[in-house]
Amino acid sequence: MSSKALYLQRVDPSILYRYQSPQKNRRFIEIWKTPCIVSKFGKQSEANCSILVNPANPQLSGVTQFPYFPRGGPVPKRPPRISAHHIMGYVTEWGGMDVGNGMLFPVSVVDGLVHLHGGWKLQAECKWLNMKHGGEPCPVGSAVKTSAGNATLAEHYDTIIHTTPPFYQHHEESERRLADCYQSALKIAFTQHKNGVRRVAIPLLGAGARGFPLDVAVQVAGENVWNWCNQKDTASLYHDEQVAAMGVLEETVAEELIKVLSSMKAND
Repeated sequence: MSSKALYLQRVDPSILYRYQSPQKNRRFIEIWKTPCIVSKFGKQSEANCSILVNPANPQLSGVTQFPYFPRGGPVPKRPPRISAHHIMGYVTEWGGMDVGNGMLFPVSVVDGLVHLHGGWKLQAECKWLNMKHGGEPCPVGSAVKTSAGNATLAEHYDTIIHTTPPFYQHHEESERRLADCYQSALKIAFTQHKNGVRRVAIPLLGAGARGFPLDVAVQVAGENVWNWCNQKDTASLYHDEQVAAMGVLEETVAEELIKVLSSMKAND
């Protein structure tokens, strides 16, 4: 583990922005900087989120079946051969991408960390959903919920909402389908949990393994979280607070999200 990684483990989440809808629906948007949305943003942190949105794949298989994989996809149909060189063999077989910017390890993405900490219990639940739904329980743009699995992840979250973002360069209407991810996940998070304050942790969907340019991913995120927050829903008047808490690693990304939300507010 690098010295920077060790340092980040000691950094607590910090809130940079909070917005309350004028619709009197008790909905809020928060933008946080956090070193890890999986292990540093849950019930035991200042962010205090009990639900995590996880950018998954249609099979809910996680990413542990591959030692590493190409940013922007598509997902390889099979792991590299055992005889392949530990780096260059994979890169050659998967399209000649640069190792530094083009490849991701399982622990580099939220889905990898979720399945790592969720362990065998989460894996079993996902496999059951996979069999129940014919091998694709979470098609692109949709969302499903599971428990957090093993105690390591359950210590931080009660519920995981899996949603499958599109690949930016390999799916038609990728921005619309990414918007569907936010809408599907937010609907499950705030309509299938009826009682008590709900604080939902949301990473920036699509900007990692799915290859969305950062500015596009930020714009889609800001617009869809804003639209959710400002829905004129009379039923929500009787709910406790509902908070969409976006957690990102870099302060520059948080600033871009805040710009989008500020622009939406100014144009409202």
